[in-house]
Amino acid sequence: MTSTTTGEQTARKRRTAEERRRDVLAAAVIEFATYGLHGASTEAIAARAGISQPYVLRLFGTKKRLFLDACDAVAQEILDTWRRVPLAGPPEARLAALGEAFFTMVSQRDALRLLLQGFASSEDDDVRAQSHAWMGRLHAWIREATGADEAQLQMFFAQGMLLMVAASLGAEEVADAAWARTFLLHPES
Repeated sequence: MTSTTTGEQTARKRRTAEERRRDVLAAAVIEFATYGLHGASTEAIAARAGISQPYVLRLFGTKKRLFLDACDAVAQEILDTWRRVPLAGPPEARLAALGEAFFTMVSQRDALRLLLQGFASSEDDDVRAQSHAWMGRLHAWIREATGADEAQLQMFFAQGMLLMVAASLGAEEVADAAWARTFLLHPES
């Protein structure tokens, strides 16, 4: 058991519920990305966040609610990233700019792996409903922001899914391999 100094205890006590909520969400992204909805434990999430397991449940209610909120936070981060991208030119140029912004998220491996875990957990009605809602929001926003047609949107989302798999597999670590270059959408590199 590690002891904490009075200063560390005081600093921990000064954190607001919202700050602790963010800490728990950050820990949940890592745990759920690694172990999924059913394999991750609220005890491990609490330990990673530096708080008690009962406090995690007080903040989120259930493990599934925490999973949904973690997935929601990642999807919102993607949308917020895209909203900061200056868009100009024809749909192809706009989609390319959004694609480059999404590509920068490949380094956020846990966040993208969490979304894949969300898709894999879509046998659960609540998870599936949230995934449908977010995909609908992302699709509608991109369509409106870019003016792209359905074929262009399909290619954009297909490439995004490929990048998510690349991130999950750690393709950046073996970027000299032909498959990794293809998955990272740089086949000629």
